[in-house]
Amino acid sequence: MAVLAAGGSLAVAAPGQATEGSLYGYGVEALVAQAVPDDQCSVAQTGASLGVTCPPIGTSLTGTKWQIDLRTPVPGSVIEALSWRAVRFHQTPTSIAQQVLADGALAWQVAEADIPRSPSQPKAYQIGVRAQTASLRLLQTEARQQPNRVWTFLDPAIAVRDVQAPSARWIAVPGGWITGDQARVQWETSDNFGSDGIGQQRISAMGRGLYAGTPGQGPHMTGLNVAPLPDGVMTLRLEVDGDGTGGAGFQDATLRIDRTPPLASVSLVGLPADAVRVTVNVADATSGVSDWTLRAHAPDGPTVASSSAGVITSDVDLATYAAPGETIRFFLTATDNAGLSRQVISALVTRPSPTAAGGPTTTIIGGDGPLGEPGRIEASGAPLPNFSRIETRGIRAHQARSYSRTGRLLIPLVASTYARSVAVSGRFLHASGRGLRGASVYLVDPKGFTAATTLTDGRGRFTFKIRPRRSGTWRAIALGRPLVVAPAVVQLRPRVRTKVSTRSIRPGDTLRVSGVITPRGAGRGKLVKLEWRLRGKWLPLQLATADRRGVFSLRYRFSPGTAPFTIPMRVVVPRERGWAFLPVVARRFDVAVG
Repeated sequence: MAVLAAGGSLAVAAPGQATEGSLYGYGVEALVAQAVPDDQCSVAQTGASLGVTCPPIGTSLTGTKWQIDLRTPVPGSVIEALSWRAVRFHQTPTSIAQQVLADGALAWQVAEADIPRSPSQPKAYQIGVRAQTASLRLLQTEARQQPNRVWTFLDPAIAVRDVQAPSARWIAVPGGWITGDQARVQWETSDNFGSDGIGQQRISAMGRGLYAGTPGQGPHMTGLNVAPLPDGVMTLRLEVDGDGTGGAGFQDATLRIDRTPPLASVSLVGLPADAVRVTVNVADATSGVSDWTLRAHAPDGPTVASSSAGVITSDVDLATYAAPGETIRFFLTATDNAGLSRQVISALVTRPSPTAAGGPTTTIIGGDGPLGEPGRIEASGAPLPNFSRIETRGIRAHQARSYSRTGRLLIPLVASTYARSVAVSGRFLHASGRGLRGASVYLVDPKGFTAATTLTDGRGRFTFKIRPRRSGTWRAIALGRPLVVAPAVVQLRPRVRTKVSTRSIRPGDTLRVSGVITPRGAGRGKLVKLEWRLRGKWLPLQLATADRRGVFSLRYRFSPGTAPFTIPMRVVVPRERGWAFLPVVARRFDVAVG
């Protein structure tokens, strides 16, 4: 560093590193001015060593003989302390005082005699100032003859404390509705000391932490996992801590989440003269209803009505969409303001055929009741074979857990896994015991929808292979007048896929078991147990709750230092109140520890 002339100044270097919380150290680079006001002394500087010489003089004037000023180089900070080392090279102390000024005001002083004489080691000083500028000076206190005087001041430095909190702001937050589990956000943080003055940064919503990290100063971007958040409008909060200072003020933004399509239904009431009264009900409690469209025959069929209103009732002339005696459905597609859609299908509606009397007949509405399409066909008056003397012994299935009897009819209780193949078979008979040949047989699910159709063989037998997705009473129906019905009660277990991290593990390590439950509606929020068999009993080891997608994860850490052993374990999805599925043991396995 060059020697500073009287009244000179020096450019400040970059900020130093934090040494304790928000306390930063700066050396001679914080020197902004050095002066010998009355020219009775001179100064020579080499790096952080400043040599001050005052030659002999008959009468030395009182006042400042030498002074250096150090200033905090960073706005929003103060000088906490000034430190230096000093040694003198003349033998007898003179009427010189060593002083420290804080923003020009006297903060500390000591007589020159306090400075040790060489060859003693320089003495270290540290004085608290709490100011923007700290000055070290030599002050002549008496006007009298002075001998030759020489001092050396070493390593002048300031400890600067950060007193300004960081700032933060949102750059980008999704403005529309979020329909998935990810939300990409951008924000920016800054501080007078850069990244060193910024602590942890956090993003939360509804009390749930979504992000925590220390990325420092500047713009940042991350994808938030919003799966734990419910649908709705909520506040997204950004918090930024200071390093030794207060934090930035809360930065709030609005987050809109809607993952659920609108609720929709269409109900029909038959009217005379080829008319049907249609009531459309669409609702979305989160983002609101955007629009809906009702079409005839198919999802892309002719438009019957459209609107954005929640509930509308109107009378529809079936002659526009169906021929006499034709049966059709209406398809309702509803969309919410988040862009999610739901499609529902109406019950069957049959336009009546002209009657012999020529009077108006009422449109037939076939609700999806227990007998479904066969029931609607029978009620329509269509010509059907006489089944008054046809009977059945019931349905049989390999997965049947038990059978109940009603007269000569056996009703099986079938336990099956969701969407897994099930074979059911049966037989329709004449009263004589001879099989009913070539009869149309419908398999109808608990909602009244036809799952499959077939014909009986020469012995009256039929077989269906289905993948049930609904629990309840399924019916095999022989189409005649009257209908001949063979029921079966189906109870479903959820479908559970699991993955075990290892079958052989060391003491102190962690066993991980993950999986997914389908259907998603059954798995959302479902309790899952990890059990082990101990002393002849299955005992719970760990519990977990599946997320909204039905995904779960179980972890158990075996104690370190345990003796080798092998333990049977299993994953259980138990039954809970209000749950429509059967409990299931999803996985059995042995784990060797040792």
